Amino acid sequence: MASPHSCPCPCSVSLPVSPTRAAGIAVGAGATLAWYALPDYVRSRPLRALVKTGLLGAIGWSIVTMLPEDGELPPYDDETDCSKGSPVAGEDPLTGVTEAEPRELAVLAGAALGSAMITVGVERWLFRRGERRRAEGVRFAHTRQGLVLGALEAVGAVATLAGEAASSARDEA
Repeated sequence: MASPHSCPCPCSVSLPVSPTRAAGIAVGAGATLAWYALPDYVRSRPLRALVKTGLLGAIGWSIVTMLPEDGELPPYDDETDCSKGSPVAGEDPLTGVTEAEPRELAVLAGAALGSAMITVGVERWLFRRGERRRAEGVRFAHTRQGLVLGALEAVGAVATLAGEAASSARDEA
């Protein structure tokens, strides 16, 4: 008999899709579709910004549902002081670990800035492309590209789950 989280197909990998994760995939794909299709339905920039703020919350929730379920931390007992009597009491265990060289920090900052610039550039290009297609008379120009991007988001989420399932299957073998 198949496990409760496996698919009925004869594939060798069963996806760990709980109802919460399935909802997360659906909400993520739907929010991505709505994000990119929004200019077809809401022409006001301030109103679009307000709606996109809500969509960010939905996308954030869908990302949280994709986190591994076995990563829970045990509850913290705040009444127990573990440092007293410890052989390293008074020493900072992170001394020397958290210091990064300025060059490493500059590379990290450059990568973060570059990523943000690429993201903004792609977003602007997608919007201009949709507006250009709308001006050419294409109906639902933004919605069409939103459908493609929402589908890509769903495929990416399922691929992530498949990779997670394959990795855990290798670990068990």
